Amino acid sequence: MAKTNRTKKLSLNTSSILKLFTLFCIVIHMMIAIFSIYTKITPLLVLNLCSILLYIYCIYIVAKHPAKVFYIGFGEIVLHSFISVVLVGNGFGFSMYFIALVPMAFNLLHAAKSNKYILKSFILSIISFVLFAGCYIISNLHTPLYESDILSNLKPYIYIVNMFITFVALLGFSILFLIEIESAYNSLYNKNLELDNLANTDPLTGLYNRRTMTVHVQNMYEDYHKTQKPFSLIVCDIDNFKKFNDTYGHECGDEVLKTISSVLSSLTRGHDFLCRWGGEEFIVFLRNIDREMALNIAERIRQKIEETEIKFEDKNLHITMTFGVSSATETDDYEELFKLADSRMYEGKRSGKNKVV
Repeated sequence: MAKTNRTKKLSLNTSSILKLFTLFCIVIHMMIAIFSIYTKITPLLVLNLCSILLYIYCIYIVAKHPAKVFYIGFGEIVLHSFISVVLVGNGFGFSMYFIALVPMAFNLLHAAKSNKYILKSFILSIISFVLFAGCYIISNLHTPLYESDILSNLKPYIYIVNMFITFVALLGFSILFLIEIESAYNSLYNKNLELDNLANTDPLTGLYNRRTMTVHVQNMYEDYHKTQKPFSLIVCDIDNFKKFNDTYGHECGDEVLKTISSVLSSLTRGHDFLCRWGGEEFIVFLRNIDREMALNIAERIRQKIEETEIKFEDKNLHITMTFGVSSATETDDYEELFKLADSRMYEGKRSGKNKVV
């Protein structure tokens, strides 16, 4: 009877996020290394080869040291971008990487579960802005170390590539942010379902509890006064239940209760309402069913219970139940409805048990 948990979609663990980040960086540095070879800028080639080796190392340590991988990546991007601007100038767009560092800091530090990640991310974002502005100032005050016709011809294309890389990084961190929100929502939703199930259901049988049944019948009475569609209650109690507990122990009693719950569920409709009222007493709520029809249903359940064999350890046990039936057409008060069915059930107990009244 418990509600089903919402499926967790689009969830990534911290290790997966950081591995994607490091693989993305490796691909970028391989592209820049090819650019370095073509333009014969040896320091930039050495820098990118070292960066590739550094990120390969990060892949091996990411599971145990996620925060360390983030700081290595952040430091590498800062150093690489700054040196690239010094080598070839700001016109190639390497300083745009500092823009991607802002969402990266907030996203990856949170994923790595770093302490005070908001404060740390804010400080790193300020550093990124200062370095971005510094690259602009340096490029205006100093001539790049490397200048050539090849670099001049490639400048607009490399700028577009770096702009695209920055855009992909921003898009990726935005998607990761949405995934994190979805995952958090699913977790909260499932926790609320667990709390709802704990509050509304019986932990042993999974059926609704007394409080939930009472609220449900109250609501149905409100609908009944408007629509006049009948509904009925069946109160049923296991005969001689104390004997099972005293003779075979409480584990046997629990097995009996779970078997009863299973039989009741199999013999009722999906929109009917089943409840463990307390102890060995159950209630079946039947929507759009009058008393005469409810009596027939109760009789069918009684027969099925009587025929059911319960296996406990090396024993085959048989049980019976007594039923009391009442209908909304008999009373306008929900408490009286319960009392009427309950009194009929006890009348059946006094007159021999294993019957429907």
